[in-house]
Amino acid sequence: MGHSLIIKLWQAFVILIAFGAGYWQQMQQAPLVMVIATALSVLLAGLPLPLIASRPLVMYRIGCRAEELGINVHKKGSLSELASASTLVLTHSRFLTSGAAFITELIPQGVSQGTLLSMAASVESGSTHPIAQLICQTASDRRLRLQPVTNFNELPGQGAEAIISRIPVRVGNAAWLKSEEADISAEFLTRADQLSLKGMIPVFVCSGKYSRGLIAVQREISFDTIAALHRLQKLGLKLMLLTGLNKRNASYIKKQTNIDDIRFEIFPEQKTRELHLMRTRKDVIAVLGDCELDKELMEAADVRIAWLPSAQDKKGETPPAEGKAEEETPGPDPDFPDEPPQPEVKDSFAAKTPVKPHISIPQGNFLALARLRNRAAVGMKLVKQQRMIAMVLCLALMLPATNTLTPFGVPFVDPVVSILGNLLIAVFILLISFRA
Repeated sequence: MGHSLIIKLWQAFVILIAFGAGYWQQMQQAPLVMVIATALSVLLAGLPLPLIASRPLVMYRIGCRAEELGINVHKKGSLSELASASTLVLTHSRFLTSGAAFITELIPQGVSQGTLLSMAASVESGSTHPIAQLICQTASDRRLRLQPVTNFNELPGQGAEAIISRIPVRVGNAAWLKSEEADISAEFLTRADQLSLKGMIPVFVCSGKYSRGLIAVQREISFDTIAALHRLQKLGLKLMLLTGLNKRNASYIKKQTNIDDIRFEIFPEQKTRELHLMRTRKDVIAVLGDCELDKELMEAADVRIAWLPSAQDKKGETPPAEGKAEEETPGPDPDFPDEPPQPEVKDSFAAKTPVKPHISIPQGNFLALARLRNRAAVGMKLVKQQRMIAMVLCLALMLPATNTLTPFGVPFVDPVVSILGNLLIAVFILLISFRA
């Protein structure tokens, strides 16, 4: 039951008691002034100030402790939701690797390794996906010449495509390329399956309808991340990963991390549907996602969690520009005939306005998230204790305010004493909030 709902129910209870006390005095043929004073005393003694005071300071102090861990809590109320969350949804497998990725194999088909990597980097130069940036960075490190591209288009969860020298070049997963009628040999598909079983991500490159090879990308999951995920599970969170990777990649991740549930080969729009299905069970769901790419998914979450920008992101560093690579290795490339530039066509996936997260955590620091979850849970237990203390003290003040205990020698508490007593209870609750 939410904090605000408890306060509303308490107010309704106090109003009912005040009406009953006033009616009782009227039945006892008490003067009208006493009837009004009794009802007013009960209302003032039962003001929800102590209940309201039971939470803000606790949440503030937990927020201060979170800053010590490098966590930014943008919405303090989200801490109570985090404490009661039953499921943590990870929207991308790359969140588990904290940026540690490298290319392990280049397997060309009908072209050289350099041409394969240059072709892929030329297409991916317009993408912000981590694997795309890795391919571009590797091509830059090898001083490969990138080709001008037009009609760039990125399909989230599938890959990217562009026109190079009037030829459509696609870089992405096998399922998408096969749907585009690309000719990928059974030998290459078998090789991709073998790489997937080892935890590598096969990235296919096709020129026109012909396969030009594949690039194997390995992303390591650190032992610290695995240990932090296990700690989150011990704190009562069910972990779920929604990823566009294939079944074999998902099985490898599950074997390494022991995540409770992995939904594989899921595109962005399907991720939102999965979350809405989970919401039908009325569970409190926290989502760790990208505030721009996963905008709709994040908006549907009870708790929105995002990584803080890395040092490289803050500096705005990007892989070396295309022009720079061309200056280092001038001259024509025999695998790419020269072609005059064509008019640029806007990407069909326009940039989205990012949604604001409730909580921002240092990249890859699942341990900080586990500590915040634990502190939020402890803080909410403290809030419940203080709320119960506030209710008991207010009830103790309301009883003499009803003027029903005077036959037993208990004096009537007038409205002034009632409001002062209620304020003292609120101050007491604030003082014990420093235990947080």
